[in-house]
Amino acid sequence: MSDPADHLAAGSEPEKTSHRGCGGLFFLVTLCFAAFWGAGLGVFVYVLDGVEDTIAALDDFRPKVGSKLFSADGVVLGEYTTETRQLVSLNEMSLYLQKAFIATEDHTFYEHKGIRPLAFVAVALDSLRTNRIRGASTITQQIVRNIEVTGVTKEVSAQRKLREMLVALQLERHYTKDEILEMYLNQIFLGISAHGVESAAQQYYMKSAADLTLAESALLAGLARSPNNNQPIRHPDNAQKRRDIVLRQMLSNRFITTEEYDAAIAESLDSVVMPEERARLEASKLASLSPNKFLAPYFSEEVHRFIRRPPAQYEVDATEKDLYEAGLEVYTTVDLRLQAAAEEVLLKALDEFDEKKMASLKRQGLEHEFIPVNGALICLDNRPGFEGYVRAMVGGRDFEKMKFNTSTQAKLQPGSTVKPFVWLAALDSGMTPSHIVVDKVFSRVDMFGREWKPKNFDKEFQGPIPIRKALELSINIVSVKLVEELGMPKVRSYLQDAGFKEPISDVVGLTIALGTPETTVLDQATCYSTLALGGMHVNPTLITQIKDRDGIVRYDGSTFRELKRVFPEDVSYQITHLLQGVASFVKRGDLGPGEPMYYPSGRRTEDLKRPRAGKTGTTNYNTRVWFCGYTPQYTCVVYIGYDNNDPLGKGIPYTGGALASPIWRDFMIRAHEGLPVKEFRVPAGVEFYNIDRGTGLLDGAKYREAYIRGTKPPTVRPIFDRPPELEGLRAR
Repeated sequence: MSDPADHLAAGSEPEKTSHRGCGGLFFLVTLCFAAFWGAGLGVFVYVLDGVEDTIAALDDFRPKVGSKLFSADGVVLGEYTTETRQLVSLNEMSLYLQKAFIATEDHTFYEHKGIRPLAFVAVALDSLRTNRIRGASTITQQIVRNIEVTGVTKEVSAQRKLREMLVALQLERHYTKDEILEMYLNQIFLGISAHGVESAAQQYYMKSAADLTLAESALLAGLARSPNNNQPIRHPDNAQKRRDIVLRQMLSNRFITTEEYDAAIAESLDSVVMPEERARLEASKLASLSPNKFLAPYFSEEVHRFIRRPPAQYEVDATEKDLYEAGLEVYTTVDLRLQAAAEEVLLKALDEFDEKKMASLKRQGLEHEFIPVNGALICLDNRPGFEGYVRAMVGGRDFEKMKFNTSTQAKLQPGSTVKPFVWLAALDSGMTPSHIVVDKVFSRVDMFGREWKPKNFDKEFQGPIPIRKALELSINIVSVKLVEELGMPKVRSYLQDAGFKEPISDVVGLTIALGTPETTVLDQATCYSTLALGGMHVNPTLITQIKDRDGIVRYDGSTFRELKRVFPEDVSYQITHLLQGVASFVKRGDLGPGEPMYYPSGRRTEDLKRPRAGKTGTTNYNTRVWFCGYTPQYTCVVYIGYDNNDPLGKGIPYTGGALASPIWRDFMIRAHEGLPVKEFRVPAGVEFYNIDRGTGLLDGAKYREAYIRGTKPPTVRPIFDRPPELEGLRAR
């Protein structure tokens, strides 16, 4: 072997080895490591940035909770909601339910600190191998991902996952395990419209989450992964398979015993309430309604409209969005006992009318022309402290088919139900119930040369007649003559002061006497309640109070209630006394010798058997019929008519007295059950005289008439020239 020295040439120097390459490589590696470390730290800081803010946002987070409407008697009418959710505490949930969700979603929930590192590593390795990212989220991580205020989206990325884990770790430091579990179980979506376990329990089983069995709890937990694909109403097989998987997981984690498992696995899904059964129970009022369905539907929708667009004089510190998401409690005035009576009585009468109409059309071979009649009913409270409270509202036959509220949205001619306000203006101007007006042919020519010649319903004339009797018989000519004498603007002002809100044009002229200006059923009820309250006007009240979920009052109805005197108390009582005559039969003793019997238009209300006052109304061609009346306790208005303005029929059977007043009577009988019989209060300044009801004379008859102090009935009949058209009629 040669010596290493042989490789060196003679006289040459040994070669020097350079170390610069190693130093540079080390520096380069160090620099790259630092860069990667800095970048990783930067990403970490970026991801970490805002975590504290996220926790603060969670502290302030309020899940979307629907708003409940309550009746005056505390019954839930229904719930406005976009996400059906009822927040309950953990101790209001079945222990089986808690264990079922933990078993299937995060069996080490009470052991980890928000994440499971080993599970995350396994997922990371699996993701590298399959190029797909799958979940290994804890319950805490699911909360972070599913609550929008955390800012953690459902994007599939490592950065999002890292932020989710960091927020979850912080969440575990900030809340107890029970608080986290409660938050999760109130937030999770479980199919159809149920958010949270309480809503799901009500949706599928119509019971509280506290009352769920083991099998029912496992079924709900099985919905967590794919709720709509596994929900038991449409996919019962899937639901049962998922339930059984959850039960096995509960058994393997020793959350239940073998005996409990065997009993639960043997259960069928029969306890799930199917839609048909729910509909039957809802219809029979034996179950709470589905989301956004309500008892007293027309009333409830009117409440919705009020909150959405309050009238100018009202201020509601709540928006429509709040109504669906902020968990408001809306306390209303509706009385479900009266509401049920109103619906039953009105709809029964409308059905009976339709049956008779269909039978008549069939006899003529015209059954193809049949259309159902419509109607409405409003009841207002007159009792002290509750004046103007809307106790019942029926705005149509079927809210699901027609949401248009006939009682508040339809503009209708009230017909003769305006006459009490004409008479009120007359009495307030100094006339008495005995004042005589001659009922005879009346005609006027307008500025265009057109003749207007109003007629009475029976097309006959009574001759000289006291205004009491004229109101009881609803004599059109007398009403027109009173308006002409008083002036249309004056009569209009009485209507408007009473609560008539629709504009009344000057063009209406004398026809105001016949009820041609349009109004609503609710406004007409308000007008009559003004009479019932002795001349005090108050706007109708739908809502007494609105509170948010923290108990803060957002609206107080009492703030906007104002009882305002608009008519003298004594004159208001006088018109009430006249309307009591409209609503009662004439007795032989009420009339003087030889005076003929007559029949007031509202006499069919006699069976109420308590003091009442009211007036019938029938528009031209019998297209719309009314009865508006009141007792000391309640005011009620009934309306019937076709939506297309077709005539109801011909003759007396199709008038307000024949059609509407019996409905009013039957409802008021139900409404007054259990209430004492009360007389209308007689104010100071009213005196009574026994008169002849037919003539208004003080001549020995026994009808007790009310007069303002300083006035009294006449003793002799005034003399009038007898016009030709009255020849042949008996003296009235």
